[in-house]
Amino acid sequence: MFLVGGVPALAQTGGGSVNLVPSEPLFDVFAAINAAGYDAGLGTESPSGPRLQARDWCLRRNPAVLPAIAKFYQQQNVGDPAANFGQYVSLALFLGPPPDFKLTVADSDLPPDAAALKDIVPLLAQFYRQADLQQLWTRLQPEYDRRVAELSEPVRHTLAITDAYLRFPSGAYLGRTYNIDLCPLGAAEQVQARIYGENYYVVLTRFAEPPIKEIRHQYLHFLLDPLAVKYAFELHQKEPLAALARPAPALAADFKEDFSLLTTECLIRAIELRMDKPARPQEAIDTLTRQGLILVPYFYGVLSGYEAQASAMGVFYRQMILGITLKTERQRLANIKFAAAGSLPAPPGHAAAPVGPQEAQLDQGDNLIYAGKYAEAKAVFADVLAADARNERALFGMAVVASNTRKPDTAEDYFKQTLQVARSLRIATWSHIYLGRLYDLESMRKQALAQYQAAAVTATAFPDAFRAVQSGLAHPFGSTPQPGK
Repeated sequence: MFLVGGVPALAQTGGGSVNLVPSEPLFDVFAAINAAGYDAGLGTESPSGPRLQARDWCLRRNPAVLPAIAKFYQQQNVGDPAANFGQYVSLALFLGPPPDFKLTVADSDLPPDAAALKDIVPLLAQFYRQADLQQLWTRLQPEYDRRVAELSEPVRHTLAITDAYLRFPSGAYLGRTYNIDLCPLGAAEQVQARIYGENYYVVLTRFAEPPIKEIRHQYLHFLLDPLAVKYAFELHQKEPLAALARPAPALAADFKEDFSLLTTECLIRAIELRMDKPARPQEAIDTLTRQGLILVPYFYGVLSGYEAQASAMGVFYRQMILGITLKTERQRLANIKFAAAGSLPAPPGHAAAPVGPQEAQLDQGDNLIYAGKYAEAKAVFADVLAADARNERALFGMAVVASNTRKPDTAEDYFKQTLQVARSLRIATWSHIYLGRLYDLESMRKQALAQYQAAAVTATAFPDAFRAVQSGLAHPFGSTPQPGK
C-alpha cells in the first residue's frame, strides 16, 4: 500500500495500492462549476478556504467561456445537491490531465451520469487556459498538501488494522488501486464512492472530523469484492435466500437484485461491528437486519470462529459461505419486522431506498419478474410508464420482460431506451449486458463485444454483472465454451 501526496510510502499490503493524493482534473472541474453557479453549502465556507479563493480567482478573471459553462451547468442541474455534485465527480474521474482533459475511455463506455456531462469537456479546456487554472492549482496546492497530511495518519492506522483483521497475504490483489481524492471545492461533509474497472474511489469534501468509517467501508469492499467473484459457485447455491430480503422496503434495489452484493454488504457490516465493538451489538445487528441486510446476524456469529483460528479471510471465506443454510436463516428471520423505507440510513456508497407509491409499484414489478410472472410484471411497468414515460426502472423492467418472453426486438428497443435515461449504474450495466447477449444470439459478435466492454467499466461494483461481463467477453452468449477457454 502506498499513500502518495506529501507523505512517505507505506508498506505494501494484499490490497494492491492505496493512494491519497489530490486530483488536478477534479480540482479543475469544480473550480469551473463553482464559478458557473454551483452554490450548494456556500454559506458555511471560510473566506480563506480554497473554495471561496478559487471562486474569487475565476470570477475576477471572468473567462470568455464562463457564460457557456454557466448555461451548461443550469441545463444539467439534476435538482438534488448530492446527485448534482456526484455527476461532476464521476466525470472528473474519467478525465486525463490538463490542459486537454481527454477522456480516458470511449464516450460509449462512460457511466450514465458522466456521459450526460461529456460536452462540457471542450469548454473546460478553454476555461482552464482563460482562467489560468494552472497558476491557481499551484497557489492552492500547499493547502491540499496540508489536508492530505492531516488525513494520512488516521487512514494509515485504520487500513493497517483492517488488513490485520482480514490477514490478507502480501500481493494478493496487486494491480488494483484504492484512491482517496480530496475535493474541498465541493459542499462540506460529502463522501462519494465509486468503483470503475480495477479502481476504487472515495472522494471527500471538507469535514470537521475525518470520515474514517466511510473510508474503511469502501476499503473493505476493495478487499472483499473479489472473493464474491472467486466463489461465485458457492454463492449461487445460497441465492434462494435473496427472496427473504426482497420484501424489505428500506433495502436499496441494488442489493435486492444482486445477491452477491447483498452478501458482501452484510459481511462488511458484520466485520465493522466486530472491529468497533459497540456497547450493544445486538441492537446494531437488529437494526441492520430490519433494513434488509439479512445475513448480518449469521456473519457476526461466524466471525467469532474466524477470529479464533489462524486462516486468512481469503481462505476462511469459502467455508463461511458454505455454512449458510436456508432453513436456519428462515427461522432466524421469522420474527423480524422489516423497517419502512426511509426510516434507516442507507449503507455507505449506496442510495437510500426511495419512498412513494410509484416505487412500491416498481418493487412489485421486480418481484413479479423474480417469480416468473411476466404478464403481470409487464402490466405494472406499463402502468408506471403511462405516468412517467422516462422511468428507468420501468423501461428496464419492460426490457427484461420482453427478453424473458422471447421478444428480442422489443427487448432491444427497451434496453436502448433505458440507456438513454438511466442514472443507476446497475441498470445501465445490465442493459449493456443484455444487449450484448441479444446481439450474440443474432450472431452480431462485434456489436455484442462493444456492449460487454461498455458494461465492464461499471460492472466491478456488482459481482453478478462482473461475472456476466467476463463470460460475455470470453465467448458468445448461448455458445458452449471450448475446453480450456
